[in-house]
Amino acid sequence: MRSVSSLLIVALTCGFSGVSAAAVEEVAEAQNVSDLAMVTGFHRVTHKASGFDVRLLEADGSASVAWNPVSLFLIVTNNGTCDGVQRIWRLPHGVVRVRGMSPTTCGADLRVDVDHIRDTVVAGTDPKVLHLCFLAENRLLCPTLSVTEVSIAAKRKAG
Repeated sequence: MRSVSSLLIVALTCGFSGVSAAAVEEVAEAQNVSDLAMVTGFHRVTHKASGFDVRLLEADGSASVAWNPVSLFLIVTNNGTCDGVQRIWRLPHGVVRVRGMSPTTCGADLRVDVDHIRDTVVAGTDPKVLHLCFLAENRLLCPTLSVTEVSIAAKRKAG
């Protein structure tokens, strides 16, 4: 795992020299990924409708963050050689753990656990879904990432 983590960090480095359910955040593409301390997890899906390869890197951010210590980086690429398209975003939310990732119409959904904070103390975890949109209606890759956090309980009531 350590060699895979090191390889992913080198590849990223060389390649580039509480929200409510209704809130949507626009995230600019990451320009400096040097704060990617140590990769601790990796998830991958192929977005079949667009052909893009979607990877999620989990990085240990516990040295700088007490709550939700896992930083998330999303990499979307078409794996092209001469016409390669790639975007890397650091998600604005840390998490406790990633449970899974699945493709959606506009991108991917991440099933995660986040710290439940009560009176500035961690009092367990809450399951959430981070709805990530990075595709335009014409299936082209957008320059920004739209992130919407939805609680599992709210999603079950709506569905």
